[in-house]
Amino acid sequence: MRTERKNIVVLQSGGCTQVINESLWGVVTGSQKYLPSSQVFGALRGVEGLISGSLTNLTNVCDSDWITVRQTPGAALGSTRKKLTDGDVQPLLETLERQHIGYVFLIGGNDTADTTTKISAAGRAAGIPLTAIHVPKTIDNDLVQTDHSPGYGSAARFVALATMGAGQDAISMGQASPITVIEVMGRDAGWLAMASGLGKRSSQDPPHFIGIPEVPICEELFVQIMSKAYTDFGFAVAVVSENCRGTNGILGPKSEPFLVDDFGHAYYEGPGKYLSNLLSRTLSTRVRHEYPGSIQRSFVENTSSPDRSEAELVGLAASKAASEGLTDSMVTLVRSSDSPYQCETGLTPVATVANRVATVPSDYHTPDTNLPTEYFHKYASPLIGSALPEFLRF
Repeated sequence: MRTERKNIVVLQSGGCTQVINESLWGVVTGSQKYLPSSQVFGALRGVEGLISGSLTNLTNVCDSDWITVRQTPGAALGSTRKKLTDGDVQPLLETLERQHIGYVFLIGGNDTADTTTKISAAGRAAGIPLTAIHVPKTIDNDLVQTDHSPGYGSAARFVALATMGAGQDAISMGQASPITVIEVMGRDAGWLAMASGLGKRSSQDPPHFIGIPEVPICEELFVQIMSKAYTDFGFAVAVVSENCRGTNGILGPKSEPFLVDDFGHAYYEGPGKYLSNLLSRTLSTRVRHEYPGSIQRSFVENTSSPDRSEAELVGLAASKAASEGLTDSMVTLVRSSDSPYQCETGLTPVATVANRVATVPSDYHTPDTNLPTEYFHKYASPLIGSALPEFLRF
């Protein structure tokens, strides 16, 4: 006879964010409220911890430690990019059985949605009653069925401020280094790159070009746009997504990816360096290539207050949904008002999210330069928190 499965496990997966631990806290505190008789375990290194049985008990973590954890970037439990295989299923189910776990919360992005469906299906196939809830998280903002994703607002704020600062540096340095190309994250969608334009208040302000995966970059047009900005303003800044393509495919000399992860995602040598070299050769001037990498998702001083509160909110909503008997769902963010900005939570079948990508709508960016339109500003500005600074030059 099987024991009652009332305990809980929560795990974190994929690329981390500034606010991923707020969602962890939301799940734990929500579970204590809605499922008070359950113990809450954390799986170390995501699904790897479920497979190996590496769990930690989160039930009695003290409030002072949670205050620190909630303000800590990166995944407090450790993350993973492992794809669940058939051989992983049995040891994973044995871990759930051993700890009497009936509720599984997975905090992550597109690939985590896929893992959620697989764990739930494995439980059904084995006759094990499981409640599986996906808690959304990704700085890429590419989850479908939700207005936006926790983690995006803070990373977007970083990119906007970094672009503004890079512009001030370029115009200050003049002929010494007047052009900058910044390469930001965004594997399949250009949401983060688009955020670079949130601080642009005039044609002179950076950026002057944005490269997004949704629109192939014509190298000749790119050079023309950057050359004109350099001529008109004495400096130029471009921001490009890490997986931008050219009109003939991959930008640069290498057609083969340097890495393909477990989920089949290909990673190429960044387009930012290639485009920087192209501008340097064509315009005969120094071009800086900036690549903030993981800093853009871990720089806590730029954390957006709406992002922080919504990350906690989706964790709380996940616990509530589980307590009501709902499963195989992802918590969504539903915008109820633009002015003033208000957002609520909803639910969607997780199967409708897995392996799909939310791309930037065409009316969010202008032709040629891909600079943000008023529609993008209306969408993204509330997500980054307090107003961006204004700069003054003599």
